[in-house]
This record gives sequence, C-alpha cells and structure tokens, in this order.
Amino acid sequence: MRRAMILLGGVALAIGAFTLFYRGPGQPFIRGYVSDVGATMLVYAFLGLLWRTTAARRALATAAIAAAVEFYQIVGTTPPGVGGVLVGAFPDPWDLVAYAIGVVAALAWERRSVRDQTG
Repeated sequence: MRRAMILLGGVALAIGAFTLFYRGPGQPFIRGYVSDVGATMLVYAFLGLLWRTTAARRALATAAIAAAVEFYQIVGTTPPGVGGVLVGAFPDPWDLVAYAIGVVAALAWERRSVRDQTG
C-alpha cells in the first residue's frame, strides 16, 4: 500500500510538472484543470501515506479538502505568492469536476494496486 501511494504521488507530481511547463495548444485547459486532477491525486496519496483507513474514507476526505479549497476561493482573499498558486485565484465550478476526476483516478489506482498485490 505504501509503495502504491508513493508511486501515485510521483505520478501526481509528474502531472503537476507537465502542466507547469506545457506551452502547447489548450494550455489554459491543461493548466487550469489537468493540474487540479494531479493536485487532487497528490492529496489522496499523502492521505494514503498518513492515514490508515478505508479507501472510501480517503476519497471522501480528499473530496472535502478539494471542496474546502474551492469554498475558500469564494469567501477568502487569495494569499500572495505561493499561497495563491496552491489554493487558486478564483472559484470555478469546473474545478469541482476536475477534483472528482482526480479522486476517481486515485481511488482506481489504489484499488488496482491492491488487486495486483493479492492476485
């Protein structure tokens, strides 16, 4: 399980690096939404390393953290510098879709890893 979460975190970081340096067609989409998918996968991987619970609880916690970030964008002011990059600058309902995709992808990653270990 630990190895699966470390690998998932690596994949999430690779997605983040890709979106940071990508300069091709669809850059706003890639930067805006694919990065959210990767960020959500990274949160799930961190929770997987730190919290021994069911995959469903990790998925719900990850979704709650992502929703809290979006809610913060609605009610809070964007922090300067790195903080603004981490929580985003403005709310976007499509971010919630990207977060959901990230949670589903991370959950599928974990379930496949568990299946591969058992059989």
